[in-house]
Amino acid sequence: MRLRNLLPLSAALLLAACAEQAPSTPPTTKPVKVEVAGARAGPTVDSFVGTIRARQRTELSFETYGRLHSIKVDVGDHVRAGQVLAQLDEAPTRWRLDKAVAERKAASVTLTERETWLRQQEALMRDNIIAPAALQLAQASYQQAVSQLTAAEAAVASARRDLELTRITAPFDGRIVARLAQPFVDIAAGQSVLQLEAGQEYELISMLPDVVAEKLAIGKEAFAYSGEQRLALKLARLSSRSENGSLVQAIFQIKDAPANIRSGTVVELELARAEDAQLTLPNTALINANDGKTTNVFIIKSGSLHRRAITTDGHLLPNGRIAITSGVANGEHVVIAGTAFLKDGQAVVEHQSQTILQGVSQ
Repeated sequence: MRLRNLLPLSAALLLAACAEQAPSTPPTTKPVKVEVAGARAGPTVDSFVGTIRARQRTELSFETYGRLHSIKVDVGDHVRAGQVLAQLDEAPTRWRLDKAVAERKAASVTLTERETWLRQQEALMRDNIIAPAALQLAQASYQQAVSQLTAAEAAVASARRDLELTRITAPFDGRIVARLAQPFVDIAAGQSVLQLEAGQEYELISMLPDVVAEKLAIGKEAFAYSGEQRLALKLARLSSRSENGSLVQAIFQIKDAPANIRSGTVVELELARAEDAQLTLPNTALINANDGKTTNVFIIKSGSLHRRAITTDGHLLPNGRIAITSGVANGEHVVIAGTAFLKDGQAVVEHQSQTILQGVSQ
């Protein structure tokens, strides 16, 4: 009986001893994503596509229609200003010029005859031999002859100009980069025949998003890369119009262009990202209070969260950030994700991103 009474007592003592030896569970810390205020991570440049072109370039065409008689140059040829590059068949134009010259001579003879007749009629009128109506007829005939001669002279000038326009001459020194037509075909007025570039200066053209273009200033330095070749650039011109609703044309001057540079080359344009003068945080870091007026963030200090009221300018930037006007100092660690699931005073640890790639860690 005594042994039976001791068994419950022994079991109770054993359980009490086990309870005293069980370790206490430490409070869990939650990993959170943070950003150091004023020290944004990420790339410091934005990359875009650009195309190199000659600063002075032109497409050459005839101002009049006709049959292409000859092209005197080819791709790669160097030409001088005033040099004849292409020629239309000038026979039809020369015929028109000969006709205009003949009509001018006839108009000149007619004017001489009408002038003589007018002088005779004026003399007869002074002697009261003819009626005033006869003099008026002579005067009208003379004025008509003057107009006909003026029109004939204009026709001659136009025909001579058309004859000159049967030739394409180089407007400046340069190199032929494209030949777009062949001899013995009919050419329309304005149809491109040759492309000419002056190779002394080159520029780079790129279409930039308007949110990037609005931060650029004329003279901004940039770089472009074509393979291993690096080109130094300076912003020369910026369009005031948006293409396709959101793209702005930017033209950069290429400084000290290498001798082997070619127009039409597509390169990678790198623009240094403009630094914000004001401290900014991602919109996801902000906690709006129930009253709709107060904004807070979580600051990490000594491994725990501290909820702090801040003020902002109220404007969401294009990159999803908001400028902070007060409440956060540079260097403070701010939680930028998952704030809805955190509370003031909670123990946390800054999240360290990891990768399963061998030999790579962040």
